Amino acid sequence: MKMNRTWAAFKLDPYYLTRYLGLHAAVLLIVGLALNYWGTFIPHFQLTWSSLWLLPLAFLAGIQIPVLMHNCTHGNLKGRLLNNVVGELSAFFCLMGLNVVRINHNLHHAFADTQRDPHDPANKSFFAFIFTAQITGVQIIRETFLSFHGDTSFNRALFTSDVVLQYLGHFLRAWVWYLLLGPGLFIAFFIPAFITFSLAFAHVNYITHQKGHDGDVEVINKDDNLYYNFINFIGSGVYYHHNHHRNPKLMNPMKYGQKSFSLREQRAIS
Repeated sequence: MKMNRTWAAFKLDPYYLTRYLGLHAAVLLIVGLALNYWGTFIPHFQLTWSSLWLLPLAFLAGIQIPVLMHNCTHGNLKGRLLNNVVGELSAFFCLMGLNVVRINHNLHHAFADTQRDPHDPANKSFFAFIFTAQITGVQIIRETFLSFHGDTSFNRALFTSDVVLQYLGHFLRAWVWYLLLGPGLFIAFFIPAFITFSLAFAHVNYITHQKGHDGDVEVINKDDNLYYNFINFIGSGVYYHHNHHRNPKLMNPMKYGQKSFSLREQRAIS
């Protein structure tokens, strides 16, 4: 699985993230400077009230493009090159680098709803979960990095530089999108799409991990109201999170059986 190949590189090479994030930052900077210089030749969309017709397209993109990224994270497209190219492009839309997503997501699958889960929703409100997930994710990846490569002052500084490169990459990706689309499309399409992605996928991870009657956490599917059914329809079953944990190789996890399962069962089959 492609995610495990990335995980192996992260585990064995302390400079893996530095090279990956540094290369992305350098390429994004060059592309951004080129667009800034030659961008006047790109025709740009003018923002008017009629631009509201873009909102449904932005909503659809904010659901479907991250679903595509998620499938590429698991290597679900045919061929390594196709997974990497499509995965990086869809991650670029989400202002991320694909292999950072793979590392984060590997931890989620391996340690769901424990202290080593980068987005454990336990004992948090939804909005607290949104605002703490980034911080928690960085802390857990940092602890994992130091456990692999040694908790030394050099490695702490090295990982801090990786975090700086990661957030610089977020900014540079947004800058490149702004230059590519122009102010009109950036405001009317990209920002609503990014907000849709951020809220919808935070909610997927939040609502599908629930405590059962015995106190054990269950990973569940959600399809019990019109909203969940609609998002599952346009988002390839994204709220069928139980099914996804059971079989991450499913492009559409609606096409699977059970409704829920305990984390004890999940860890037994992981």
